[in-house]
Amino acid sequence: MPVMGAAATDNFRAIHDVTLQRLDVFHPNNGRPVFYDAEPFAATVDRWNNVPVIYAVIDPGESAEHPRFEDVNSGTLPGKFRVVGRVSGAHLADTGEAVLKGSILISDPEIEEKARSGRLSISTGLSSPEVPDPRLPGATRIAGPVTPNHVLIFDRGTCQNCYPNDHGAMFHNLEQEPEMDDESKGLLKTIADALTRRDPPAVQHVNLEEYETLKKNLESAQAQIAELSNLQAEVATLRAEKESAIKDAKWAAMKVNLPAGWLGEKEPETRNEFEADPGAFALKLVEFKNAQPRDQIAEGNTSAASPNCGCSEEQKFKNMAAEVAKSTGILFV
Repeated sequence: MPVMGAAATDNFRAIHDVTLQRLDVFHPNNGRPVFYDAEPFAATVDRWNNVPVIYAVIDPGESAEHPRFEDVNSGTLPGKFRVVGRVSGAHLADTGEAVLKGSILISDPEIEEKARSGRLSISTGLSSPEVPDPRLPGATRIAGPVTPNHVLIFDRGTCQNCYPNDHGAMFHNLEQEPEMDDESKGLLKTIADALTRRDPPAVQHVNLEEYETLKKNLESAQAQIAELSNLQAEVATLRAEKESAIKDAKWAAMKVNLPAGWLGEKEPETRNEFEADPGAFALKLVEFKNAQPRDQIAEGNTSAASPNCGCSEEQKFKNMAAEVAKSTGILFV
């Protein structure tokens, strides 16, 4: 829908007091909480004067959305948006809750009727750097400078998200104003023109230097985290390889002492038993060798299993344990 022409604007104007934004509170924004700090708003409150008020036409099944800031600045809004007024008298409340207030001068009779009957919602369009806020998980806060771009108005409740993030943002004077005579209308127009006569809004004032610094710091932190993750993965791989090599070496040392019947197809089962409890497995091996017939032991063999060692059974057991310990690195206490 096209923007109203100059003739229509001259023939109709209505002023509404509005609350544009509650401050010093958290508001939901893109699924996360954002703290709207009053201090940066106070520093740039005058920038809200003469900001365009844009009405959004929401088709059935669509959601409410803000226009692109570039389109607002260049005056090339898509057809579903149209400028229907300007902001004036922007100020922060002197008492009570911190709020950004102002007036909206509406130049469209259709939109004026919706405003009077309480059918419009208000949503501010602004840009500002944000920093983490530790008070809520995943929250940020507006750090300033705050640069207003526009005020969006749309029909309340016509779609799922057709409600303002800030439910305190609203039109105040909703009752029908009494009919004015031509002289009063002329005086109102003069006052309205004086209130809204400002320089055109400047191109978006985003603190690019601060934004680029924060972006570089974030990229550096992400790179360091990725490097640390890679190092941790490498350390875990090396540790696993070392542990596997130690297990292989211990098994190889034990394997040379085992009877043939414990190996072959039984080797995986035997190795699992050894690695589960090396001490118990070594004792089992000693007992097995001690239980073998004496004639199977070669003459002159003085090992723990030999009948020719000339020692007691207890000493034979200790000698065998020492022999296994020497080959496997397992100590018996």
